[in-house]
Amino acid sequence: MSALGGVPNLSQLTNLLKTPGLDKALGDVMKKPFTLLAPTNDALASLGSSALSGLSDPTKLASLLKGQIVPGKKDAASLAQSGLKTASGQDLNVSGVNMGNMITDDKFNIIPVDKVLGQ
Repeated sequence: MSALGGVPNLSQLTNLLKTPGLDKALGDVMKKPFTLLAPTNDALASLGSSALSGLSDPTKLASLLKGQIVPGKKDAASLAQSGLKTASGQDLNVSGVNMGNMITDDKFNIIPVDKVLGQ
């Protein structure tokens, strides 16, 4: 996730992704091509300090992240189409979500978003 290191408004997420045990809790979700709808610092702050501190638990963090990950590399236009599901199995709903500039790689697309999905 070094691609996130240079994006200041994703610094909290970048730090959360370093949580020990997170890779095990996520399983194979980030090993196949994926799209991460990356909550910005403000989006994460909107959860409140107690919810944020709870994300130090890799299981809770993985649960939140699976709601932000869509299998396959998608762009903003395809994310707006109906029928997509997150890695947690929820229907993806991005209505009212502002998306930032996409960061792309062979294996993933990362799109900053101003909301934590499913909250």
